[in-house]
Amino acid sequence: MGMYNKITPVYSRMNISMNLGYWEMVIIAIFLLIQPNKIQAQINVVDNSLSQNEIDPYSFLVGGHYYGNSSNTTGLPANTVLANLDFITTDLFGFHVALGDVFLDVRNDFPLYKKKFFDKIKCPFYIAVGNHDISGSFFEDEIGKTSLQFTFGSDVHVILDTEKNDGSIIGDQLALLERTCKSDCDNIFIYSHRPVWSEEDPEMKGLFKDNTTSTFGLNYKEDVLPLIQSVNDSVNVFWMSGSLGGSAPASYFYHRRENIHFIQTAVRGIKRDGVLQVTVDNGAVSFKPVSLTGQKLMSLESYDLAFWRSEHPKEEFNPRLIKLYLINMVSHRYFWYGIIFALLSISIVGIMRRRTKMKNGS
Repeated sequence: MGMYNKITPVYSRMNISMNLGYWEMVIIAIFLLIQPNKIQAQINVVDNSLSQNEIDPYSFLVGGHYYGNSSNTTGLPANTVLANLDFITTDLFGFHVALGDVFLDVRNDFPLYKKKFFDKIKCPFYIAVGNHDISGSFFEDEIGKTSLQFTFGSDVHVILDTEKNDGSIIGDQLALLERTCKSDCDNIFIYSHRPVWSEEDPEMKGLFKDNTTSTFGLNYKEDVLPLIQSVNDSVNVFWMSGSLGGSAPASYFYHRRENIHFIQTAVRGIKRDGVLQVTVDNGAVSFKPVSLTGQKLMSLESYDLAFWRSEHPKEEFNPRLIKLYLINMVSHRYFWYGIIFALLSISIVGIMRRRTKMKNGS
């Protein structure tokens, strides 16, 4: 012990204080360069690195139609979504699923969404694309895949692209769904924008008005339904979609047939807006509807066929919005694409008619 007391310091006190000051400056500079909480959401990226024990129980968030309605031209999600960023970006959720129509115009809106929305979310983020999320190959080039499968805990989750093939699930997507239905798991979660499961169903056909529907028919009844019906009765299948028109009586829909659960949820930028918190605990799945405007909500299971078929007061239309809708329409590039296409078509028809008359005259 005494030997250590006799050791002469190499540096004087002045040198030590100078060195401490230097290293303190280095550390401060490093902290300035490293931005805290900069864990950003990865979009449609599969990460199966977590073991089952690490993520059971777990919760995740599901919502749809985040841009709200066509009057929202901010290039950002609906006001009801932005007002709840503290809740949406909390680290309580293992991941977040958006059921399509996240953007009003994906090509124009994505940069601002990334900066003001996605970069604030600290968990994996998955999008089941809707028609507003597709603009050529932009989504797949700049954001991520449009169909994929991932495992979380003892459950399998699959994202489908119902904008491809007029809503039919064929080719690689059908193969993906087939593998999913054969998985050894507790629960299967399927996510899509369009509720393709409702279009040909006698009980649900026509229930969701103002939705994008198939033009030439679907293969759901012939190819898809037999697959999910083949799943073992002990495994619950939850198919969640996010296309509810503005005239919908609620932000939720639920219908169950044996072990298959059909669910819808969507935001429209109005008072009824809500999202769905899903919790899985030892294989048991529970749902909690969460209002984005502080309204009192019923259980998810209460928004069933009987609820949707009953009479509901319609939200009054504000005539002052007509001017805004017209401005939004004529200021969008798609409107002018249509005008140009119409003018070209009229010109071509006119030229063809003139040529026909000239030939007949000669």
